[in-house]
Amino acid sequence: MTVEDRPLTGHDLLWNWARWCWTGETPGNMARYVPQEDDHRPIMVDHALAVQVLYERLPRHEMMIIQAEYTRKNSWFGSLSADGRRTMARRWIQEVTGAVLRQEDYVRLLERFQRRVETEVLR
Repeated sequence: MTVEDRPLTGHDLLWNWARWCWTGETPGNMARYVPQEDDHRPIMVDHALAVQVLYERLPRHEMMIIQAEYTRKNSWFGSLSADGRRTMARRWIQEVTGAVLRQEDYVRLLERFQRRVETEVLR
């Protein structure tokens, strides 16, 4: 598989997964966010399901990093710069889980999961 004539990356697979996550029903009174408005490529469901398996194995604070960078990036943090988003996400993570992450920790965990997705989903 390729995206625009280049090999898929973990980042591409995570955006595909995020789009897949938003295709289900919205629970309760939550506002609907439709990422297909930004990306009209078809969702690769098999890839998304493989990413979901890896995501579900993460500790809660790492899941929240992935949420902040992908599934909630635009709906919760859309008006912020990358640094602003990461600062707010680290506060949110600390409030919910008690985990205190430095910016370097956050980025390292994000990049590690991106590499893991790329390696395990595309093998």
